[in-house]
Amino acid sequence: MIRSRVLPAFALAVLIPTSARAQEPSVTDLGFMAGCWEGRFTAGDGSSGVIEEHYTSPSENVMLGTTRYLLAGSAVQFELTSITRTEQGVVLLPYPGGTASADGFVLTRVDDGAAWFEAPEHDFPKRIVYRTDGPDGLSARIDDGTDQGQAREWTLERRPCPGA
Repeated sequence: MIRSRVLPAFALAVLIPTSARAQEPSVTDLGFMAGCWEGRFTAGDGSSGVIEEHYTSPSENVMLGTTRYLLAGSAVQFELTSITRTEQGVVLLPYPGGTASADGFVLTRVDDGAAWFEAPEHDFPKRIVYRTDGPDGLSARIDDGTDQGQAREWTLERRPCPGA
């Protein structure tokens, strides 16, 4: 009796073609992030500045990014980002101020122009989410791994890339 219930389920799993099974997220799924983006941020003293993000087009295994925070035309902070395919899956590694973060953020989900990167072991943020906002908008959110907890979010608009 047990065999008749277990065997068909096993047989179905084996017979389902790989293309029909859920695929792991890939670097190429992140094409919606590619390009040059600009938005506003609020500094600790309450002043408003410009945030610029640039992401390369994804290759099969690598996508690179830069972020600058500008106040009155001067960069007050910057971050480099590598998104690479590794044995862990697709991993976003931030380099705030040019120094590699101790933790990489694993791409856990991609759908409908949104990507979730998670590092539960990291202090803050634990999650980074990029989401399209229409054809020329992108939002970037960092949070404590929950939808209602500590978070910061930036709304960015597509801009021509320098030299383009």
